[in-house]
Amino acid sequence: MAAFNRVGPHLVVRNFFSEPIVARLLEYAERQREAFKHSTVGSEGKTGNVDPSTRVSHVFRPIKEFKPMVIERVEGLLGEINQALGGPPLAPTSYEIELVAHGHGAFYAQHIDTMTKDDDRTTLRVVSMVYYFCATPARFSGGQLRLHSLAASREAGTYVDIEPENDTAVFFPSWFPHEVLPVVCESGQFMDSRFAINCWLLK
Repeated sequence: MAAFNRVGPHLVVRNFFSEPIVARLLEYAERQREAFKHSTVGSEGKTGNVDPSTRVSHVFRPIKEFKPMVIERVEGLLGEINQALGGPPLAPTSYEIELVAHGHGAFYAQHIDTMTKDDDRTTLRVVSMVYYFCATPARFSGGQLRLHSLAASREAGTYVDIEPENDTAVFFPSWFPHEVLPVVCESGQFMDSRFAINCWLLK
């Protein structure tokens, strides 16, 4: 049973892109701010419902302008991701990507990522990636990714909190329970949010 209480395997990649790309992403988020919608709980927002007791954030999809760049960067890291996470060699059949803004009071309660729907076809998320970017210095606090063990007992030593540092990506198996801790952003300004690109490697 000890294996079920081990923190989920994960890989943290800092300087994932570069400062110029972070600037482009922030400009893009500002340009699309009116298109962000309340995040839902469900598969890719297609069948989900807004549930503020479980998830509070705003999401924009698709982000076609940046999807090829994200995929190229991820595919260049597949060997490193596989070594860190273990399991059979990764060979994603497709990718699912969204842009999320976490403002004041935003959070996402404990959940797993595994199932999603793509054009009425159920697919399996095998690896989750969260890429963080924000204005610098950061104008929010909190918003850590808490990655649990499979047992998710919440006991000391069975989870790890990963800071949402600018230009940093985190990879982990999609079936491990995880959550986003509450964000404090006292200004309430959209561009002071904790921004993230969520990317799922699908099988």
